[in-house]
Amino acid sequence: MSQAQASQTRGFLFADLREYTRFVESHGDQAAAELLSRFRLLVREVIGRFDGAEIRTEGDSFYVVFSSASAAVNGGLAILDAAAAAGGEPGTGAIHVGVGVHAGETAETPEGFVGSAVNLAARICALARPGELLVSDTVHGLTRTFLSVQFVPRGRRRLKGIADPVLLYRVLPSTGVRAVRSRSGARWRRERSGVLVAAAVGLPLVLLAAVAVLGVLTGIGPFGGAGRVAPGGSSSSASASSSGNLGTSADPSPSLTADEAELLAKLPAAVGQDCVSGSVAEGSAGGSVSLRCMLRLSAAAETVWVDEFPTPETLAGAFADAAARSGAPVGDCEILPLAHGTWDVPNVHAGKLLCYPEDAAAWIVWTYDDDRVLVRARRGDGDWQALHAWWDETAIFWRAR
Repeated sequence: MSQAQASQTRGFLFADLREYTRFVESHGDQAAAELLSRFRLLVREVIGRFDGAEIRTEGDSFYVVFSSASAAVNGGLAILDAAAAAGGEPGTGAIHVGVGVHAGETAETPEGFVGSAVNLAARICALARPGELLVSDTVHGLTRTFLSVQFVPRGRRRLKGIADPVLLYRVLPSTGVRAVRSRSGARWRRERSGVLVAAAVGLPLVLLAAVAVLGVLTGIGPFGGAGRVAPGGSSSSASASSSGNLGTSADPSPSLTADEAELLAKLPAAVGQDCVSGSVAEGSAGGSVSLRCMLRLSAAAETVWVDEFPTPETLAGAFADAAARSGAPVGDCEILPLAHGTWDVPNVHAGKLLCYPEDAAAWIVWTYDDDRVLVRARRGDGDWQALHAWWDETAIFWRAR
């Protein structure tokens, strides 16, 4: 058989337990051994179901090869579903798994498959958060018209040992509902077709309404900008989801100006549901348009300010002022609570990104450079990782002009 005949594009999957070392420290060796056993059983069941081959298992990590990229993607989603179901069984702990998939041609040796495709799959897995399946642009290209799934762009990332940045996608099932307990244990999130719908549990309706009104009346903007209620205190609908989607924003409030209503129409549905006239970031030039939006209690962010600037220079100046006030060094907001840099979704969005703590709160600030827009979001409990995850799934749904 010739080398060309032997060549085949395969799907390479890596799956890791997340926070396993911390689990060992907090629960002990016996509980950790039981968790590892449950994880291995569910992964091996999925491998058998999708005709995969278990190449190597080391501690809390699996390396699996599938005959195609689509089989690897389906296998990855099945692992996450099985982990979520197993974690919800009475008397069991949650199983947090991150999965990465790449596809390519490799050399087959007696010890297994070797080559850059395998290394890349492992690097992608390392970036996946708990409950997340990340795939390369190669996998997206091979499967996007074949699989009934949703691909959410995650931007280009630099991976250790890989020369060029790699465009990544998060994969979500197109149908089905998966319930995930929130970190606080007080809320539930559901993922349906990649859209997160959040609901508070156990809080009286009157209390929810009272807290929402109080937030609108007392919201304070960053950098000294206090949010103000629109004339008459009116606002648009209070209905919102906890992540970005392609649905339409709420009808503009009659108290908004024409420019404010036009800005509102661009917002992701997760943000543009309960917005009033806002006050722009301190130091902004005249002619700026601003909205202040209150998100529901179940959202990862609480208040969002959206400022549209008259020129690219005034936008750049506002961001530079925010970065200077925060004292943030150049860095990656995904792994640091205090950093600033750039972000992009190729051929869709590009801008600057800033994250920083202030008192007990966490802030994230980003721009859409082509639209001359700066957005500021606040989370009061200081959970910057949850705030970044919310931004990561919301920012891409901005309606670019």
